[in-house]
Amino acid sequence: MILTFFKGFWRELMRLLKDPRGLFMFLIAPLLLNIVVCGAFQNGIVNHIPLAAVDPASSAKTRELIRAFDESDRFDVTAVLQDTETAKRMLEAGEVEGIIVIPENYTRALQLGQQAEVLVGVNSTNNLLGNSAIVSVMQVVKTISTEIAVKSYVASGSSVDEGMAQVMPVSTVLRPWFNPQFSYLMYLGLGLTGLVYHQLFMMAVASAFGEEKKEGILTGTMPKRDCILHFFNKMIFYGVVGFLNILLNYAVIMKLFGFPMRGRQADLTLLCGCFVFCLLGFGALLGLLCKNTIHAMQWLMALTYPFFILSGFSWPHTEMPAALVRVADFLPATHFMSPVRDIVLMGIGFERASLAHSRDMLLLMGVIAFLLSFVVFFWKVQRAEKKQTTREEVVEA
Repeated sequence: MILTFFKGFWRELMRLLKDPRGLFMFLIAPLLLNIVVCGAFQNGIVNHIPLAAVDPASSAKTRELIRAFDESDRFDVTAVLQDTETAKRMLEAGEVEGIIVIPENYTRALQLGQQAEVLVGVNSTNNLLGNSAIVSVMQVVKTISTEIAVKSYVASGSSVDEGMAQVMPVSTVLRPWFNPQFSYLMYLGLGLTGLVYHQLFMMAVASAFGEEKKEGILTGTMPKRDCILHFFNKMIFYGVVGFLNILLNYAVIMKLFGFPMRGRQADLTLLCGCFVFCLLGFGALLGLLCKNTIHAMQWLMALTYPFFILSGFSWPHTEMPAALVRVADFLPATHFMSPVRDIVLMGIGFERASLAHSRDMLLLMGVIAFLLSFVVFFWKVQRAEKKQTTREEVVEA
């Protein structure tokens, strides 16, 4: 039996090595795609958003306001215009992402101590860019408003500190924890690495189990004991190689893009192992239930991205209907993508109840999927054996 086991393990390795496409998709593609995905976010935050300024008065004060926007890291004022319609056309053409409209009475309103209203229009079709622009606009306006007010108080004989106290009687100290730069790389990179791996690993496993009939495993000609041993061969082979592969993916991504490892390496390793075990069971089940490999790939492609949304990684479960949250609790991505980010960026471990729950759910779903896949596999072996016996009886008759 031991010799049969190692022969089966060796056959799986040879099968993979003789299939360049499968080898690439299983071992190489996840790392390459994760480098590309994280590389797209490597700047971390959205900077240099192009703006058009409408400044019909063109005074020293209006130019000071435009300069404040242009000198901000978040904005580049690429055009200073005289009319709003031209600015709108630039916005519609995609030449700028926002418009600053400064009224003609801007300078006079400031001189009279009145509030000057400036219109800032932002293209919010891209929520990420729109939200970033709105927050940055408020920061720039707040800064320049404070400067103007403090200068006014100083001119009337107050000190700078007294002027600041008058302008801002309540001071706020902002301390963003765990991701102080609000980096989209830190926010998305770790989870998207898991998503890419989720899809490609399940694809490889489903493909391997979908090819059982072609390999002669489910034709009824192989002894039942050898068939079962072959099932475990596949599971162990893809489990071991897949586990090493996901650890390599995270090691490279974290080193290459500078992710801080605030948690324990052992916690990350254990969570990756539970995730691989869970995907292994579901991938095998998918490959066995579908008619062929293409059918399995179609299901996988159709389900991966809805699972990503439901995982709560990019959109919180608190804002989803309760029914969808209950469904999400039985998805592997739910219990891996956000917990990985928590371990790496927040430094928490399995002492936190939610993380322990994720580990336990991955193990529970993995065991259930493993048992179901074995039952389906065994049923297929039995059915193939009966068909083969029937064929032999017909030939003998």
